[in-house]
Amino acid sequence: MAVCRENTKPEYIVNTIFLVFIMGATLFGNGLVVAAVYMFARLRRMSNYFIVSLAVSDLLLALASLPLRIDQSYHNNNWCRDLSTCTYWIATDGIWASASICHLAVISIDRFLAVTKPFAYQELMTKTLGFTLLGFVWVYACLWGLLGLFNWTDPGTPSIYTGVYPTGERFCTKNDKWYYTVALAVAFFLPLLIVIVTYACVFNVALNQARAMSLADPNKRGHKRIVRELKATKTIAIVIGAFVVCWLPFFIIVVLSLWCKPEDCFAAFQKYPKFSLAIRIPFVFVLPMVNSCINPVIYAVYNKEFRMSFSVMLLRKKRGRRSPDYLEELSVTEHSNMRRSIIDDRVTHPMNGAKGT
Repeated sequence: MAVCRENTKPEYIVNTIFLVFIMGATLFGNGLVVAAVYMFARLRRMSNYFIVSLAVSDLLLALASLPLRIDQSYHNNNWCRDLSTCTYWIATDGIWASASICHLAVISIDRFLAVTKPFAYQELMTKTLGFTLLGFVWVYACLWGLLGLFNWTDPGTPSIYTGVYPTGERFCTKNDKWYYTVALAVAFFLPLLIVIVTYACVFNVALNQARAMSLADPNKRGHKRIVRELKATKTIAIVIGAFVVCWLPFFIIVVLSLWCKPEDCFAAFQKYPKFSLAIRIPFVFVLPMVNSCINPVIYAVYNKEFRMSFSVMLLRKKRGRRSPDYLEELSVTEHSNMRRSIIDDRVTHPMNGAKGT
């Protein structure tokens, strides 16, 4: 294992530093999401519990899988661990990837119900149903991770192994084309199809309802409700788009590497190693990891409730400088205390209360 004792090459130093940054950003951002829903009562609803569960899967990826990717990058993309660690890495990678896309499928169903049946949504999406769906997602994801421990292409023989490429690079891999093909179809493209169909219906119904409400409701309260749900749907649509951009190239490369002969599909990789690195580093090693840290950024930019709660936790603004609308974002305890202080102030200083209205 002499290659594991070599100094890290410049290109891998950059990649390693970047992956460490991604790991820190993933832990920080998704930790904020979980903490926000825990701290602020207004965020504690079923639709946000789905987002928390998605954040937990990203946190687990950062804690359980990303350190091994960083270690591999630090050793110039050489696998310098034992076979059992390799097996663990491949199995858990399958769990996190399946969990992410299945969460997005469940979230898309939740958005579909919220927009198409706004008045019956609370009765339909109960906590019992919501947590049952989350339980199914995690069982389904773990099932595909565990099924990856078996060899579907050549039963009875190991499919996960470590070794050395002709180029001298040490690897950890699972050579099982049938498993990856079925898993890609059932655990990636099927949930993705559910997501695409439900969101197409959501946007169509939401636009039609917004038009109808604007005509039938003079006060436009129903219209505002639909617009609010549509904004939430837009946020999740961006999250889904980011997931597809980050993961689809990876899955395409994996399937091609299993079903296509190297001399037919990857001749350029063998002839030009630098070109191979230029493809593998961003699409295989970086983008799937980046996906785990960008969701909190999307929430902060497009979701007012999460943005305001992040602001409270990070900036700790003085209460006196907060806007009245800000009361809507506070936890029940803080909301009650602030409302009580405002009432007391108006009783003690009635003229100040009159000036503020």
